[in-house]
Amino acid sequence: MKIKKHIKNKTIIANRRILSITLILGLIVSLIIANVVYIMVSGVHFRSGKSILEEKKDSGLYKQQIIASRGAIYDRNGEIIAQDIEAYNLIAVIDENRKGADGSIAYVEDYDVTSAKISEVTGVEQSIILGYLNDAQANDLYQTEFGSYGKELTAQQKEDLVNSGLTGLEFESTIDRVYPISHFASQLVGYAQYSEDDEKISGVMGMEKLFDEELSGSDGEITYQTDSAGNYIPNTSKYTAIAENGNNIYLTLDQNVQVTVEAALAKTMESNNAEKAWCVVMEAETGKILAQAGYPSFDLNEREVIEEFNNLPSQHVFEPGSVMKPFVYAAAMEEGVYPNDASFQSGSISVAVDGNGEVYEVAEGSGIVTINDAMGKDYGTIGYDEGFIRSTNTAIIEILLNFLDPSLNIEYMKNFKLFDRVDMYGVEENTGQLNATNEIDQLMLGFGQGTSLNSYQLIQGASAFFTDGRVTTPYVVEKIVDPNTNEVVFQAEQEKSDQLLSDPTLNQIQALLKRVVSEDYGTANNYEMSDISLMAKTGTGEIYDAENGGYQKDIYTTSILAAAPSENPEVIIYYGFQSNNIQYYDTEYFQDIVRESLLAVDSYSTNNSQTTSNTQSAVFNVYAMPNLVNHSFDYINKKLEGNANQVIYIGDGTSVIEQYPSPNAESVSTQKVFLLTDSINHIMPDMSGWSRKDVTVYCEMIGIDVTFGGSGYVASQDIAVGKLIEESSVLHIELT
Repeated sequence: MKIKKHIKNKTIIANRRILSITLILGLIVSLIIANVVYIMVSGVHFRSGKSILEEKKDSGLYKQQIIASRGAIYDRNGEIIAQDIEAYNLIAVIDENRKGADGSIAYVEDYDVTSAKISEVTGVEQSIILGYLNDAQANDLYQTEFGSYGKELTAQQKEDLVNSGLTGLEFESTIDRVYPISHFASQLVGYAQYSEDDEKISGVMGMEKLFDEELSGSDGEITYQTDSAGNYIPNTSKYTAIAENGNNIYLTLDQNVQVTVEAALAKTMESNNAEKAWCVVMEAETGKILAQAGYPSFDLNEREVIEEFNNLPSQHVFEPGSVMKPFVYAAAMEEGVYPNDASFQSGSISVAVDGNGEVYEVAEGSGIVTINDAMGKDYGTIGYDEGFIRSTNTAIIEILLNFLDPSLNIEYMKNFKLFDRVDMYGVEENTGQLNATNEIDQLMLGFGQGTSLNSYQLIQGASAFFTDGRVTTPYVVEKIVDPNTNEVVFQAEQEKSDQLLSDPTLNQIQALLKRVVSEDYGTANNYEMSDISLMAKTGTGEIYDAENGGYQKDIYTTSILAAAPSENPEVIIYYGFQSNNIQYYDTEYFQDIVRESLLAVDSYSTNNSQTTSNTQSAVFNVYAMPNLVNHSFDYINKKLEGNANQVIYIGDGTSVIEQYPSPNAESVSTQKVFLLTDSINHIMPDMSGWSRKDVTVYCEMIGIDVTFGGSGYVASQDIAVGKLIEESSVLHIELT
């Protein structure tokens, strides 16, 4: 019993000791917790009494946004059309209390010097920069930005400012959307820019806007721990959202062809005083658009002045004129009613409508409408082939009155999809209107008046003439690729209609289209090329003035629908402009487009050339014109070797004082290079075969006036070859 009692006493003592230890530990823990709570509440260190909230103000969990790259836009060869690049926003710290780690000045010290340098680097007026600095100082601000003037500086601009030795300038990294070629189907591609509201780059117009969701991607986010000094703690990073870059878009456009088209349209606007100009180049068999543009255009990077927001090839609707005539002829041929051996009276024709709605020919001036041939020309009694080659309106009226029912002609035009929406993926479109409400409208439809369409509708329908009799649907977006997975999320597919024209019809209509170019009296004879054979149809359309309720009297749509090479067409080109110049316009710009287009599809060859008296056959290539002024003739010949095929030295001087084309201008080897020497004597050259533009350039360089008659190339000149040209001379040129 004593033993048990002793054991019991020892157990009680042990339990008391455990309890005491537990109480002591609990007190210690309570003191620690109290200390922590005190620290949290008061921000004062328990031992030192010093606040640690300031020490830890940057510590904790930090979130950083990972900006996704906007998808790029590429041409058919992978050349960049639009892309994101790193850029910088400029910030100026003006608080004089700001010092560097070594106590040096770290604010903008001299406003005049700083603003002058920023102006020099950015191109912004110094007064604007100085205004921002002075306003910030007046409002006692710590720092200032410069609005849009200080945003999206390039890496080179940043480097120039950093190396300038200026104090107080800081740079915030950002992203800028850039376009390596500033004029590149501007209305079609459109542009994107930084949005203050969305805090990201967003599409504003064109494909950049239409495909904004596909191009934008999604931003990511990363979190990590920082210490009390705000420094990153290793191995604490964690992605809470992965950034996914935007999709890349690949277009069918070819950079070389596009640049050539842009240059041609710019020259067309200037030389013809045109209000509008446009062009579409399509690969005949596939429907791929190699180039397309409309002018007036704008600089994709600057965007300071935008006169035209519509993409003219797809959104400008117009009455096309005589380029519609092949559709009537092809329909008559396919129906077996084309009057091969018949003839008709050209010049004009008057028609009336009887009580049954039947249209019939009446004596001139006694009908309800009289249709005249262009320019008031009357070629007498001619065959229908010649009527097509000369592009007579009377031939169309005679066919529709006597051989092809107008309603059947309309059905053919509908089968050619002339009035259907093209609905090209990624392309905004305005469609024209078929006007065939009465019998007279149905006749006028045959020569392209009263009914409107856009360029894509026209080139789509005409594709049947130049391939296998089937309509080929054009497209410009080749594919869209997810760069994160390399998955092709969209792939274009070629679309063709059923065969609409038989081989005999194709052979017959193509033969006529070739003769429109090759015959001396053909309306496209001035487009004839020495190195490439063409088939084509020209058009001159009146322009309806909706405000005044009638047609304009001095502005017309001049255009050409062509295919090359004529033996086996690889490309189809529709080229048009609106101007008061409907006769004496230069076709060289169009010819440049043809050559570059065939080069793009590996189909350019001088072996298929045709011989003409207008120009000499030569290999075609594009080059940048070097600066030739004040250089020796040996130097000039070496610089032009292999590029310029025809160099015209003006005068017998020893030094070149003026040149055309100008330095750095995109030039082609088939165009003439004019070099004015320091001579006062100018001898008249033989201008046979020169173009209107060649003659104009020559006369402007030597300072004499020139007048022209006819169209095409030089046939005769009234100042004899080899004669000394006097300052008061007026040269007259006959073109043919």
